[in-house]
Amino acid sequence: MKSVTIVITFLLICYSNSKVYSQKNTTKFPEYGQIDSLFNSLFKADKTGASFAIIKDGKTQYQNSIGLANLEHGIPVTKKTVFPIASVSKQFTSFLALSLEKEGKLSMKDNIKKYLPELKMLPDNICLENLANHTHGLPNIHELAGLKGIFPNKAMNHREIVAFLLKIRTVNFEAGTQYQYGNTGFILLAEIIERIEKKPFPEILKERIFAPLQMNNSAAITDMTTIVPNKAYSYRSTNGGYKVLPATLTAVGSAGINTTIEDFSKWAQYFQKSPDATQSIFQKMHVPTVLKNRRQIGYGLGLQFETYKGIDIVFHGGGNAGYTSYILHAPKQKLSMVIMTNTNNFLGFDMIYGAIDLLLKPYFTNAPKKSKPTKATLKKFAGVYEFQPGNYFELLEKNGVLHFRSFGSEESAPLPHLTGTTYTFPFIPYSKIHLYDGKFDFRIADFTYECPKIETPNLSKITVNVGGTYFNDAFNIYLKIIIEDGKVYVIRESGAKVLLQGKSENCMFAQPIGEFNFHRDELGAVKAFKLSGQNFKGLTFLKK
Repeated sequence: MKSVTIVITFLLICYSNSKVYSQKNTTKFPEYGQIDSLFNSLFKADKTGASFAIIKDGKTQYQNSIGLANLEHGIPVTKKTVFPIASVSKQFTSFLALSLEKEGKLSMKDNIKKYLPELKMLPDNICLENLANHTHGLPNIHELAGLKGIFPNKAMNHREIVAFLLKIRTVNFEAGTQYQYGNTGFILLAEIIERIEKKPFPEILKERIFAPLQMNNSAAITDMTTIVPNKAYSYRSTNGGYKVLPATLTAVGSAGINTTIEDFSKWAQYFQKSPDATQSIFQKMHVPTVLKNRRQIGYGLGLQFETYKGIDIVFHGGGNAGYTSYILHAPKQKLSMVIMTNTNNFLGFDMIYGAIDLLLKPYFTNAPKKSKPTKATLKKFAGVYEFQPGNYFELLEKNGVLHFRSFGSEESAPLPHLTGTTYTFPFIPYSKIHLYDGKFDFRIADFTYECPKIETPNLSKITVNVGGTYFNDAFNIYLKIIIEDGKVYVIRESGAKVLLQGKSENCMFAQPIGEFNFHRDELGAVKAFKLSGQNFKGLTFLKK
């Protein structure tokens, strides 16, 4: 169904079998043969590839690679193949910051303006800890670059990205009041670490982590044009094949680390077995974040954590262009797993959680399934919800079954019941929604989006006299609004034309850009609008 397909596409955008080495500990884990079978069922020798490892009691017990690092030349993935690990890099940045704190060089409670005076226009209550737990309220680089017409088709290196972010003048929310995952905080935290240590961030990583752990094939890359020996190519799957999918934004702190399965495993080993002083840092990294309203978040400083089938797990995923990566620890069982792939799909998830199901099944405890909501309860949940400003979903009750559709569409699809007020979202793997009064939480893989219930937008409400060119001074962004055949469109710097639809008086929205709130002078002429969207809020655009 077309409307659901469009929504799914948008959500997925917001993001010779080469067994190199396989050491099987059949005494402790006879299931390693089943791990082989699972790995070979998910990844194929003539397709894009993956490297996977299992670490137990501080040692790599299983390691395997399969598939192709380069499809054009048939180069296989091996234990020496290098993959970017994207957001898994965040935990390395947090580790460095906490190490510097132990040395008295910084405090995670320090105001960021102490180190970044360029951000003097921001509120005074943003601290380094906010940068590392995604509660800072700063707009995200990818969405800002998208408005500028850079992302996803043009390139920016790390220094260009930092310079861009140091122009931020507004926040999405007061620091510590909300959790909003993004990359800006960690990029700025890396910049702070650079300024304290007075040397490039990649060099600091090498001196403090890579060299001591003998991660000799690991490096942080600040420019996508850098040649990395043995690096896997990035691909996206298409109907019946693949296309090259190059990375465009290259930043360190939030991402940027390139590594091999051998080196990645050494980092997992270090998490399991390291000196007490280091363990205290890892412990701080997975202390829950507590918001000002006392709500607890399952994200610490570069690490996530939750319970999976009764087992406590600590984890983080990464994805950039066609690369995906994942690291997961079950601390009580002294078990870790790492995986890296070069295709933008969920097969890495399938491997990690399939392996957990095989290896840790004796430890599972299953919560009893809760009954379905009544038809009357579902009617109360029915309505329009905001995924992000300018992007709305609708839930409907049809004969006692909960349905989903993109707002404004006539077509809908049923959502399978999981337990209680939780429903599977079957159109994206590892996705579900959990309903509350006045909102639902939308979980996509590791990401949770809080979607509040809103008044139904009035699509017939067309805001008049809005045409013209508008300019945001802070980021030097131009947006043009035109009217054609009675419809209103916004044109981005990339040239893409997107339909603007009515929401309310003086408010319109455009998927996937965001929500436009127009401001008029005393004579009723539109002089400006404030734009809010995914991970940014209230950017002022003045009419030229």
